[in-house]
Amino acid sequence: MKFHILAVGRGMPAPVRDLVLDYKNRLERFAPVALHEVAEAKRNPAQKGDPQAMAMEAERIRRLLPKAALMVPLDSQGRTLTSLELAQTLRHLQEDAVREIFFLIGGPDGLDPDLLTQGSWRLSFGPMTFPHMLMRVLLLEQLFRAMTILQGVPYHR
Repeated sequence: MKFHILAVGRGMPAPVRDLVLDYKNRLERFAPVALHEVAEAKRNPAQKGDPQAMAMEAERIRRLLPKAALMVPLDSQGRTLTSLELAQTLRHLQEDAVREIFFLIGGPDGLDPDLLTQGSWRLSFGPMTFPHMLMRVLLLEQLFRAMTILQGVPYHR
């Protein structure tokens, strides 16, 4: 299975980029990984949750997705899984011959509501708000952890 991470944003500070690349390289021992950065839309600073900007970002994301893509948007209202549950979910997807999975990380206002409803399921890392740059690191680490669980590698304790 190949993992795609589509993240809205513009560049990352060197320490974050280093962590992203570290976990990407670790994960690639088990599965290919593609990182896609989607340009953040210009926002109206006076408007919280700018719907026009979110819609524009959603359109940019859709352009990168194959027609029948298995999409998993990251959303605080999604399913909260333990690392073991995530590993089991990935195992089931592998058993169902899913070849690619696309994880979507929104920008400062999150993902467009329409895009959230089009996902196969939504994944939550809890009700807290995290910087979207760090979500890349958290997601990659958890995918790496899940794959080590599936392979019996002593990383998860």
